[in-house]
Amino acid sequence: MPSFAVLGATGATGGNILKLLVQNPRNTVNVYVRSESKLLAQQPDIASDKKVKIFAGDLRDTALIASCLKDTDAVFSTVASNDNIPDTHIAQDTAHSIVVALMDIRLTEPQAKIPVIIWLSSASVNPKFYEKEPAFVHWLLATSFSYVYTDLAHAEEYLKMHQKWLKVVFIQPGGLVEDKRHGHALSMEKQQTFLSYADLAAGMIEVAEKGGYDWQAVAVVPTTNDTRVEWAVPGRMVKGLTFHFAPWMYWLTKKLHLQ
Repeated sequence: MPSFAVLGATGATGGNILKLLVQNPRNTVNVYVRSESKLLAQQPDIASDKKVKIFAGDLRDTALIASCLKDTDAVFSTVASNDNIPDTHIAQDTAHSIVVALMDIRLTEPQAKIPVIIWLSSASVNPKFYEKEPAFVHWLLATSFSYVYTDLAHAEEYLKMHQKWLKVVFIQPGGLVEDKRHGHALSMEKQQTFLSYADLAAGMIEVAEKGGYDWQAVAVVPTTNDTRVEWAVPGRMVKGLTFHFAPWMYWLTKKLHLQ
C-alpha cells in the first residue's frame, strides 16, 4: 500500500493534500502538525480514519519527525509562511529537521527506505519561471515577500548539499488562491498565476505517484482560465514592502497586537 507523510497539514496546501490522499482507500498517511486539535477541527473525519496517524509537536523534534517519515514512500513538505516576516527561517528549519530525521533513520536501519521529498517552494525563486515577467513586476513580488523567498532559497541550497543520498522534487507554483479544483498540469517550462491550492495539491500528489522528477523544479499550472483572482494580494504586498524596508515595523505592530 502506498504510504505518505504530510508535513504542515493544517495549512492550505497540506490540508488539501491530506483530503485527497485519504480519498484513496489504499493510501496510508502520516501527518505532522503542531496542533492536533487544530487539525481535527479542520478535518474531524480523520479522527476515526485508521489509515491516518497524527504526529503532533515541535518541528525541531527530529525524533518525532523521523517517526512520521519512517517507512513512507514520499513526504509532502508544505510547512510555510505567506507573510513577509523579517528573518523568517521556517523553511530552513523544516529542511534541517527532515534531513536530520532521515539521517537518524539511515543510521538506525541502513537498509531503510528513504522517501522522496516533495518540497513546496515558489516560482519566484527560479529564474526559469519568472524570466518572462516584466522586471518591475518581479521586483515588486520579490521585495514584497523577500524574507519568504530568501528563506526558501537557503532551504533549497541546504537540501542540495545532500543530493548524493536524498531525492527531492521542488514544486514551484505561481500565485496561489483558495478555490476549488479546476484542473491542473505539470510544467517544467512555465508557471501561471493564479492556481488554486486544491489544484496544487493534486499536482504534488501526481508528482509523487508518477516519480521521475528527482532534483527537478516542477510548476503546477491551471488548465482553465476560471480560477478566481485573489484580491487580498495587493494588501499583503503593501504590508510585505513595509516590513522589507522597515523591518522594525513588524516588531512594533506585533508588540502592539496589531497583527
